[in-house]
Amino acid sequence: MKPKNRKPTRRTWLATAALAAPVIASGCNGWQKMFDRDQARLPAETPSAQQLVAFLNENSARVQAIQCNQVAIDARQGSQNTPGLDGILVCQKPRNFRMKGKVLGQPAVDIGSNSKEFWYWISKVEPVPYVFHCDYQDLEKGNVRLPFPFNPDMILCALGMGEYDPAKPYEVKATTQSFELVEPTAFFQGKPVRKVTVFSRKMGVQGRPLVTGHILRDLQGKEICTATIFETQQSRETGAVLPFRLKLIWPEEKMEMVMRLNDLQVTTVTPERAQKLFTRSDLATLPAFDLARWAPDQEPIQRTRGQSP
Repeated sequence: MKPKNRKPTRRTWLATAALAAPVIASGCNGWQKMFDRDQARLPAETPSAQQLVAFLNENSARVQAIQCNQVAIDARQGSQNTPGLDGILVCQKPRNFRMKGKVLGQPAVDIGSNSKEFWYWISKVEPVPYVFHCDYQDLEKGNVRLPFPFNPDMILCALGMGEYDPAKPYEVKATTQSFELVEPTAFFQGKPVRKVTVFSRKMGVQGRPLVTGHILRDLQGKEICTATIFETQQSRETGAVLPFRLKLIWPEEKMEMVMRLNDLQVTTVTPERAQKLFTRSDLATLPAFDLARWAPDQEPIQRTRGQSP
């Protein structure tokens, strides 16, 4: 008997989000892992926005794609912990992303993105384990209410691959422990937000600036998502500094996630591989749900426009 296509409930969304948060993760022989927090001395002067942007873009230019064959994730939603997730992650500029994970050896999650859309599938979602997907054009209109604040640009920045427009009107705010590079004109789901990159006052290896976090805030200063970087690793081949251990928090959803990027490699992805890897064609046999229409792909558009029934 064909199962009924019931709509996801709020409880379903919380379970989904706790595992889907990884959408948005010890170096191998090609990497030098660094424990950066105790490095070097405090700089005497506040750096300019141009200096910080130039550093970020110089580091990002060293990386076009990364692959991590041993992603370890621990997630929490409220007081509930999810089982440890192990998987593989591949990310390529500007928006290509794919992560497949297992729990206790069984397929548990598949999350992906390309220039057109993003999607995620969670094996244990009830009543139907849909492949949830959303077109970026619909997302940017601000008409889609997501179960968690997905932002592909935030993911790239957290992975050390973000690119910063030097022509934008950045601000630098100094605190006792850090410098904040603030981009006041960013947009998230069609609404203006402030994107913040946090630098420690302590310098990293070789006297380079040390990125310790990324924050997405609304115009009232409320945090939408934060990514704190605890440890980094440096590629001996390219010199790029990328995260090893980081923590992401979605305050409103009471969600948090710790990611460890083991066996991380700077790599290249051929167009042929990208076409296969960064699409959901291999999930075509599974039922799909359009978040913008708020309906399964085979059903008509719902009037709720992304609101839970």
